[in-house]
Amino acid sequence: MQIFRELTSHVLRQSCIVNSESWWFGIPVERGEQCKLGSYAVGENTVAMRPGFAPFELLTPDSFEILGLVVNRQDLVLHIQTLNQSSVLPRTMQDELLKIKPVQKMGLQRLVWQILEEAARTPDIVSNPSSNESIRIAVLDALADVCSSHETTGRPPYRQMSHYKIVREVRQHLLENQDETITVVDLCQRFQISRRTLQYAFQDVMGMNPNAYLRTLRLNGVRRCLRDPNSGVSSVQQAAANWGFWHMSQFARDYQGLFGELPSERLKRRSFPIS
Repeated sequence: MQIFRELTSHVLRQSCIVNSESWWFGIPVERGEQCKLGSYAVGENTVAMRPGFAPFELLTPDSFEILGLVVNRQDLVLHIQTLNQSSVLPRTMQDELLKIKPVQKMGLQRLVWQILEEAARTPDIVSNPSSNESIRIAVLDALADVCSSHETTGRPPYRQMSHYKIVREVRQHLLENQDETITVVDLCQRFQISRRTLQYAFQDVMGMNPNAYLRTLRLNGVRRCLRDPNSGVSSVQQAAANWGFWHMSQFARDYQGLFGELPSERLKRRSFPIS
């Protein structure tokens, strides 16, 4: 996976091609004149897509910025199929330009900026296997969301009792595997349900989406590490990264919001009895 930001000061015509096993997504940051993918103008709230080993030309105006994602094609295909619980890929993945909602485009841009900023600020976060995997999943989740958003056919007719059963079984699985960093795609694969079904079940029963619930469990995992002098963890950053957190400022806010204290304060009290 490659994540990058490209800034140009002059008008450029670039001949581009990505690895045959990959898929390129270009997310322009509009500041006036639009860029062109071949003969197509990449308009507002549009993401450009090209499969690997398919040459394309990108014409960009002066003072231009574009965010880029290059992902393994098979990784993305399997991720989308698992989340949707369908072997059929969204029709939109056959296009060169993908029209998306403004909030989706802003979310993609924010995710790329955050990853690049955090990688520059704390390189150890990116090299940690757990936080590195969280970044990979976050990117695949975001791309799966924008690729699948036009395939929605409305809320499926699941009964509330089915939702209780789904949540009960998922919670039992999570309780039995408290020391593992489990993702939404893991749950979809294990229980053979789509992301939408899982989302509806948790919203109905828990009043929160499954990602928020999983994040709370991971925050509790960090807290256990910070409290336990035998955990082998010597810093907040290490504890957070081990549980898949890579955006440290957001992690600190989430931790404080849940537990009413900063993670560094919890670590300082490690050797003292819990009141």
